[in-house]
Amino acid sequence: MTQQRLALVMIVCNEGDRLAHCLESVKSTVDEIIIVDTGSSDDTVQIARQYTPKVYSYQWQDDFSAARNFALDKTTCEWVLSLDADELLEGAADLHSLISDTPYSAFFLPLCASKCKENDLEYDRFMVLRLFRSIHRFQGTIHEFVKIDDSTAIGYAQQPVIWHTPISTTERHHRRRRNISLLTTALKENSSNPCLHYYLGTEWLGLGRISTAIRYFKQALSQLPIEQTVFRTPAVRHLISCYKNTGCLNEGLYLCLEESLHYPEYCDLFFDGGVLFELQGEYEIALKWFQEAVKLGPPPLALFHTAGTDSYLAYYHLGFCAEKLGLYKEAQSYYEQALTANKYYYYPLYQLALLKLTQQTAPEVLTFLQDSDYLASSEVATNMAELFWTAGLPDIALSCFKNSSCHQPAAIELLARYQFYSGKTACALQALTKLRQTNHEPAADIVIDEIAALLLLKRFTEARQRLWSLWRRQNSRNAFWAAFILYKKLVHDKPVPLPGPRAAAVLLGLADRCMRSRSQNLEEQKSFALLVTTIKELLKADAGCLALLINHLNSQENAIKQRLDYTFTALRGLIG
Repeated sequence: MTQQRLALVMIVCNEGDRLAHCLESVKSTVDEIIIVDTGSSDDTVQIARQYTPKVYSYQWQDDFSAARNFALDKTTCEWVLSLDADELLEGAADLHSLISDTPYSAFFLPLCASKCKENDLEYDRFMVLRLFRSIHRFQGTIHEFVKIDDSTAIGYAQQPVIWHTPISTTERHHRRRRNISLLTTALKENSSNPCLHYYLGTEWLGLGRISTAIRYFKQALSQLPIEQTVFRTPAVRHLISCYKNTGCLNEGLYLCLEESLHYPEYCDLFFDGGVLFELQGEYEIALKWFQEAVKLGPPPLALFHTAGTDSYLAYYHLGFCAEKLGLYKEAQSYYEQALTANKYYYYPLYQLALLKLTQQTAPEVLTFLQDSDYLASSEVATNMAELFWTAGLPDIALSCFKNSSCHQPAAIELLARYQFYSGKTACALQALTKLRQTNHEPAADIVIDEIAALLLLKRFTEARQRLWSLWRRQNSRNAFWAAFILYKKLVHDKPVPLPGPRAAAVLLGLADRCMRSRSQNLEEQKSFALLVTTIKELLKADAGCLALLINHLNSQENAIKQRLDYTFTALRGLIG
């Protein structure tokens, strides 16, 4: 049997920052690399020549097929792999096994578009025809395709996988506008082509023009046959997404119901339907749709698929719906299954931690988070810390950062806050000093905490310095007046009238935070109590501020009642 030779064929333009990564992923597998440059002004050509001598120039003519066919004419191999520079190939070794002694003339390969750089479990999967015999040619000036009339000559492969690497928003929008111009021209010449309508829909959707996108998707679906799943299923799901985003939930549900008759094995449709029922508050029906999505599992390769619609995404929504229905045991189980399926998808963790707090002490829940290695992520550590802080546990919130490093200014500010109210004032002041050394000025509410701490320590000179730093910031004048009035009262025992409700709201926020303090030092506890008492005295002195204080206290009371009701309702649901 003659060994089938394989060429990588690419067209590129100003891809100097991406091209090498693409070529590294495939260079050891292909027999030949053909690269056609369409007018780069960066170092693309020089990088290309490091991998192949077969680098050619082509004058761009607003026609992708013409450029790609020019590249195809240069190959000497029997088979061709077509990639773009912002793509990587995973599992390249599978290529030769695919093309050896096969009856097919081409293969659809999975193209996965990552939604999160840090997590390759979150992606959309498309099937794209990128592996084919070199006798074939491209058609279409934009969103070009390989012309193969006999559909039975095309196979579907699970491996290798093409990964699309994210590009900047600016570049993406530039490409979309360019594509819309070319697609509009192409549509004038061939208005009956449903694929052109589909592509125009995706481009307008990407630019946020949803009503325009809906028009094109509807036109595409009216022309695409049910069997043409590679285009039809993403068109269906994009249209459902458009309906959801514009509040047309019933239209979206009708489409889900109609299309599920055509594709009963399509888990994504049942997931989408579940989301729409959930948004309407129909939680029992939504549960059934999500359960069906999980039961079906991943769809056939030919169908557009969002990773997780049959697993972690569905489990997360199952947990949410179960919780809404008071099924707390089931909700906890679903959240746990979501995290088991994808531990990097952190959304269920917050709700799971809340449910665990109804059964376990806060230190026990903290231990669970630490032992499960969730807090190694600074993002998760920050979110979990905020949960404990909201529950009035700044010391537990502080412990969330034990195994994660804080480099972002916003995280350092929160860390300082938890230190303040855990009785580690010196550490908090030191952290903010170091932050200022990086030319970052902390947020106004953090500076308010800092001034309060300095006042309690009787470090009045430093407190005044921080006061004037607030004054110099035009958008922090309310914070300045709140801190200034507190300073005058504590240091000079001179009440100063509050200038308005916004300054009063700043003081109320400080009082709230003081109420959450968990210092082990009795004197510090007395100091925080003094701050709360002083703030209340200042607010009572003004009729308008007194009304604000009363409304605030009433809101606090209602919030406590809601938390207690949730806690004990959930507790009965979990243990009963």
